[in-house]
Amino acid sequence: MTKFREVVSLSAEARLTISSGPHLIEIAPAAGGRITRFATQGSRGLQDWLVPVTAEIWPCDAWPKGGSYPLVPFSNRVRDARFPAPDGAEVELATFPGMAHALHGFGQFAAWNVELHEADCIVLRYVHGEGEHGWPWAFEAVQLIEANAQGARLSMRVANRSGSPMPVGLGFHPYFGAQEAELHTTTHWRHEAEIAIEPTVEPPVHQHVREAEGYTRYLSGWDGRATLRYADGRTLELQADDALSHVVVHCPAQAGYLCVEPVSHVSDGFNLAARGLTGTGVAVIEPGSEIQASLVMAAGATPDRCDGGDV
Repeated sequence: MTKFREVVSLSAEARLTISSGPHLIEIAPAAGGRITRFATQGSRGLQDWLVPVTAEIWPCDAWPKGGSYPLVPFSNRVRDARFPAPDGAEVELATFPGMAHALHGFGQFAAWNVELHEADCIVLRYVHGEGEHGWPWAFEAVQLIEANAQGARLSMRVANRSGSPMPVGLGFHPYFGAQEAELHTTTHWRHEAEIAIEPTVEPPVHQHVREAEGYTRYLSGWDGRATLRYADGRTLELQADDALSHVVVHCPAQAGYLCVEPVSHVSDGFNLAARGLTGTGVAVIEPGSEIQASLVMAAGATPDRCDGGDV
């Protein structure tokens, strides 16, 4: 029998701001630890890179399509909300009513605690208890969000606080206002209803344009770089580290945004890895160990880091 999660309201009324030079980032810790705005002051005023989140409250299963939120301890979908654990036991995750598959982990549906807030950086922590929402492992996740002269840097660390090995993935889910993105990958995964099935022999396209019909593309073998182009001629450069070798390009039909989601594994990676498929990107971390990843959103060199908190 499917386990259902309670639908609670998330509040983004309390927002914290960090900045550096012309770059501004707003964060709503209590609303899924998400960035609600990333913009740059220019000659034409404040110009947004992400679709800004203007809503102040929403049910956690119907979030506004804007800003950027953390994906932890997995990204995208887990088919039928079930997968085999490393020891062979079946894990059954709780889902929201009407949702057949587990989606986007737990981080964006919860409040994050503020560990540090300085002028140009913020550190947020999420603690997940063993067995919560059907996830058998206890873990902690820490986000470090930075603003600097080049733009923004997002990083996340996830630590296994349970007594057994934990499968894990992570990533970021930004909603860009860009018209197109250029990026280079080696593998395009076939999917059905946004559940990945297997790698294809089809060569991945490099140009991803916002289209009225919409599409979702699961890609791997990514070199971690992308160039986003906006209708007004602006460009934004993405640079993800090696842990984020997968990327989802998501353009819903008639949507006013383009998602380029740097992630560590493919959709339904836990089940695909259990079936023996290679290249899923799924990691298994031992008790007390951790996994980490970072993403730069900038028009220049990789920003300098600001000291953050340990997991």
